[in-house]
Amino acid sequence: MSKTPATFNPYAPPKAAFAPGTSIPSAPDAGACWREDDILIAPVDAHLPPRCVKCNRPATMDSPRAYLWHHPGWYALMPVLVYMVVCLFVRKRAVVVLGLCSEHRRRRHRFSILAHAACPLGAIGLLGACALGNYWAMLPAGVLLLIGIQFATASARLLVPVRITNHHIHLKGCAPGFLDSLPTLEQQRT
Repeated sequence: MSKTPATFNPYAPPKAAFAPGTSIPSAPDAGACWREDDILIAPVDAHLPPRCVKCNRPATMDSPRAYLWHHPGWYALMPVLVYMVVCLFVRKRAVVVLGLCSEHRRRRHRFSILAHAACPLGAIGLLGACALGNYWAMLPAGVLLLIGIQFATASARLLVPVRITNHHIHLKGCAPGFLDSLPTLEQQRT
């Protein structure tokens, strides 16, 4: 039995012919990210470059971090229950792996420890002051609780999603040095 080359391969990718002088519109690489002013734009399942997003030094990569976003117009449905139900259906999700240097990782860890200490102490102090009827003690306890919430927010949020589409996430909060090391969209296409 002799083997002859087949002229038709059913598994070959389709071929398209384009008119002379036309070009295929180029899109950014699936794994590439770029910048527009102070906004980082990356695919929704991106692995950012292995540099700290806060100072652009070499970094250890974090585990994947999920970002959720919805159009700000949905805040008009402010009755809490309606808003919470609607947001479950209209939110968009992106998972990004980003890096932090050892200094910014330690700083984030310190904020987390301060939050875990200040929030319970403030809540216990506030409840104790209410139970004792000591309204002057409620003020410092409430301030301690608010400081704990602020530290919790600072330790949890590294970058802020500005917009998420079906293919890209737009993030704000990267250091200028990190953004300057990324190409613009025009540079990315060439």
